[in-house]
Amino acid sequence: MENPYIDWDVKFDEALKMEVPEAKFSKFSFSGIGGSGIIGDIARIFFPEIGNSLEGNETLLAVSYSGNTSETIEDVKRAIQKGSDVIIITSGGILGKFAKEKGIKQVTVKAGSQTRYSFPYLITPLLKIVSEKTGDKLNLERLALGVKEKKDEIVKEGTSLANLVMGKIPVFYSSRFLGIAKRYKQEVNENAKYPAFYGEIPEVNHNEVESYVHGYNLHPVVIYSSEIDSITAEVLHATLVKGFYDDDLMNVSSLMMIGGIMSIVMAESLHEIPDKLYNIPRARELTSNLFKPSSIL
Repeated sequence: MENPYIDWDVKFDEALKMEVPEAKFSKFSFSGIGGSGIIGDIARIFFPEIGNSLEGNETLLAVSYSGNTSETIEDVKRAIQKGSDVIIITSGGILGKFAKEKGIKQVTVKAGSQTRYSFPYLITPLLKIVSEKTGDKLNLERLALGVKEKKDEIVKEGTSLANLVMGKIPVFYSSRFLGIAKRYKQEVNENAKYPAFYGEIPEVNHNEVESYVHGYNLHPVVIYSSEIDSITAEVLHATLVKGFYDDDLMNVSSLMMIGGIMSIVMAESLHEIPDKLYNIPRARELTSNLFKPSSIL
């Protein structure tokens, strides 16, 4: 298959042109899970005050690419009951239909892909909504620049990383860029159908680093965001992945793309089809039976 991450510069440019609704409250909460959930983790790199609680005096940013995520649907229902402002970012599904019928604010993104491939379409409008309300304007054009200026280097880095971790179990670590480490783990799981884990620095320095005494089959990878990350990498003799730029937006987009490239290369090596899912559909089916998301309508 054609690499679904290679045109992220185009997707970021397209996403930047999307209009977004204005948030009512300057206090924000986030709901999302899986590939959609990572959007909140990445957004907190720039806006760490984005919370998870629903008290009725915040704007809930509910992200579900499919629009059918049971847990996010439940959060939207609770937010409405509490009188919160709600903005839904989705490609359609139950949440898209609900927003349209009930007049709930939404951003409709391009459908027909996997959530993990659609990161530019999900993160860009969310960052735009928050930055416009808080007045902390981000130059979001730099997201596209981050993957456009160093595309060849990104592909090379992702390929090299895939070759390094194959045959081992990769464990991804970071401090401020923890969301990126988490996404690397998810990319490997979903695209390559391969085990991977992640951990938070500095927490792991007080426990998990000792597991490498007998962790013969582990390959630690540290994603650099501050000096504490370098220290952890030195202790673990880990592979250190650093951004190419002195700009957080550009580093975030390029580092996220490296993880995607890595996972596709691993999938090809394992003769796996990245889009094919073995266990997730069954897990979603059983979860939806618990929440009965259709009751939102």
